[in-house]
Amino acid sequence: MEISIIIIAKNGARYIGDTLDMIFRQRISKKYEVTIIDSGSRDSTLEIARRYPVKILEIPPDEFGHGFTRNQGARAANGEIVVFLNADAAPMDEHWLKSLVDNFENDNKVAGVYSRIYPRPNCNPLHSWEILNEGSGGKKVKHIDDFDSYQRMKPREKRKFLAFQSVSCAINKSLLLKYPFENVEFGEDLEWAKRLLEKGFKIVFEPGSAVLHSHNFYYSFIETFKRYFDDTKFNNSLLGVWPRQKFLLLFGHTAHKILRDVKYIFALPKGIVYKTGWLVYSPIIRTAELFGMIAGANSRYLPRKMQSSFSLVHEIKRGRLTL
Repeated sequence: MEISIIIIAKNGARYIGDTLDMIFRQRISKKYEVTIIDSGSRDSTLEIARRYPVKILEIPPDEFGHGFTRNQGARAANGEIVVFLNADAAPMDEHWLKSLVDNFENDNKVAGVYSRIYPRPNCNPLHSWEILNEGSGGKKVKHIDDFDSYQRMKPREKRKFLAFQSVSCAINKSLLLKYPFENVEFGEDLEWAKRLLEKGFKIVFEPGSAVLHSHNFYYSFIETFKRYFDDTKFNNSLLGVWPRQKFLLLFGHTAHKILRDVKYIFALPKGIVYKTGWLVYSPIIRTAELFGMIAGANSRYLPRKMQSSFSLVHEIKRGRLTL
C-alpha cells in the first residue's frame, strides 16, 4: 500500500458521505486505503461509512486528542504516505489526492503537504473571508534557509510562515513515526510544522489540492470568545504572538478586522437586509474575539478552573464542535 487516508470523525453524518464519495473518485495510479477513526458518534456517521470499502477504528470519546488520535492512525497505517482528512472536509475534485502526494516525489526533505481550504456556500461572511485570505496565493515550499533570519522574524510573520493544516494534509509516515504530533489540546499541526521545519525539512502548501471545510463560527458570542481564547493562548505560548506587553495592538487588530468585514460584506452579491445584519453584527462578534484574545494572552494569570471554562476543548471532546 502506498497511501493511507485517515479520516477523523465524530457526529459527521451531514458531510461524511460527500467526503467518501469524492475520495473514491480520485484519479491516481497509486494504491490507497481508507480508515475512519470515530470517537463515539451518536448520529448515523458509522452507518453511512459502512456503505464504503473502509476500515473503521472506534475509540472512546475521552481518548480523543487531535495529535494523539492522528498518531494512532499513523501507527495503524500501511501506506508510505499518511493523508489526514476531517470527515467534514470534502475534496473539491478528483485530483485532490494526487496533487497532495506528488509533492513527495524525488524530494525526501518534504515532511508534510497541506491543502487549500475553501468555505462552504453556507458559511457566514465573517468566517468566509478569513478562510479565503489565509489560503490565498500560489504554491509555497517552506524551508528555513537561514536560521538566523528565521529567528529574527516577528512573531506574527513567523506564525504565517509556519502555517500547516491537519484538516487535509499528507505526511511522510516514517517521519511522523519518528517525530509524532504532540498530544496537545490545540494546534498540534502548527507545533509539528515548527518542529520539522526547524530540523531542516520542508512544508508545502499545495493549492492544487482543495477541500470544502468551514464552520459557522460567529453565531455565538461565547463560542467565539472561547475559540479565540484557545487560539491566542496556544500561539502566545508557542510563538509569543500576542504578549501582554503589546496589549494595545489587539485593539488595532480588531479595528482592522471590522474594516475588512465592511469591505468584504459590501462586495457580496447579497441583498441589503443580509448585508445590514452582518455589518451590525461584525463589531459585536469582533469584540468577543478581542475579549477572548485578551484572556488568552493573560491565561497564565488565570485560575486553572477559569481557563477550562474559557476553552472549547470540552465541546470538541463531546463532539458538539469540530475544528
